[in-house]
Amino acid sequence: MLELLQRWLATAERLASRFPAVTVHLASWPAALLAGLAGLTLLVAGIRLGRVLAAGGAAAVGFLAGLALVPSFDLWNLPAETPAFAAAAVLGLLALASPELYPVLLGLVPGALLGARATVAGSAWIGAVAGGLALAALAVLLRRIVLAATAAAAGAALVVAALLAISRLVPALAFLRQRPTILAGLAVLLAVAGTAFQVGVSRRAAPSSAFGARGGSTLRD
Repeated sequence: MLELLQRWLATAERLASRFPAVTVHLASWPAALLAGLAGLTLLVAGIRLGRVLAAGGAAAVGFLAGLALVPSFDLWNLPAETPAFAAAAVLGLLALASPELYPVLLGLVPGALLGARATVAGSAWIGAVAGGLALAALAVLLRRIVLAATAAAAGAALVVAALLAISRLVPALAFLRQRPTILAGLAVLLAVAGTAFQVGVSRRAAPSSAFGARGGSTLRD
């Protein structure tokens, strides 16, 4: 299990290292402002996206799971991330068709991967099933928080990306590129605040779907 967690951490660090290069594409005022506006929207009202949010979150789960399960891929000169993109497409389409699957997938995939490392009754399969079902049940129980956290995390990433892009245009903000811990701390703060805000707003609203009008079916607390 420790080995799997270390692999996930290494995957997260590898993805984070690419973040500054991605923001180069936002190095113009219109692009940076649009990214920032989109991020703020996700932070305060992203949970209303319902079906789209579920599909995006499931795709992210599939992508990260693909990277963790197949860290090295070499076939027909295809990109190394091909399995990750394939998993992202499959899970994203499943959640797009049925958004209620997203919390299940969010708990099931990492739960199964972790459970497989902690064998139960001498069987990795039993551990995978037990771990997957346990985390899937927990994610479904906390589905509002899951959706709000997904939206807030995406919003925080966009806001931070916008700030990093703007720092290339405003010399006074160049210190943001030199001190990534400031941006990382801001991203965590925004994600937590956005999650709390959206959960509070959704609970004050009349009983409705946790996935919003676009999600189709109604999930009630």
